[in-house]
Amino acid sequence: MTSTDIDWPAYIQLMEQLLNVPLDDARRKELEVQLTRMAALAEPLMEFPLPQRQEVAGIYKL
Repeated sequence: MTSTDIDWPAYIQLMEQLLNVPLDDARRKELEVQLTRMAALAEPLMEFPLPQRQEVAGIYKL
């Protein structure tokens, strides 16, 4: 999935409802800009190939 596949306005609207954080139109637009930028920055990292057998971190339980 690329950042262009995500419907940011719908995502923002859903998060507003779930988190009960009303935003005005200017804040929604700025949030869409920032989420688009972060998704674009993360794309190369998400596409980086990892070996099939990748070591995982230890799991510590109390």
